[in-house]
Amino acid sequence: MPLYEFICASCNRRFEKLCRQNTVSDMECPQCGKSARRVFSTFQTAKKGSDEIGSGSSCGSCSSSRCSSC
Repeated sequence: MPLYEFICASCNRRFEKLCRQNTVSDMECPQCGKSARRVFSTFQTAKKGSDEIGSGSSCGSCSSSRCSSC
């Protein structure tokens, strides 16, 4: 099942939920119980044959080429 991101129209809480594609439009906010709508979110991919995630560039916080060594 895909992970979807939602935002509540009433309290503006953002949350994620694993759900089937046909139930995505019927979501309640876990905080206030009001209707929530799906929002677009980012995703990551892994390079084929590599355990690194993302574009393969170095981390923003260090000079290493592999995040596992940060």
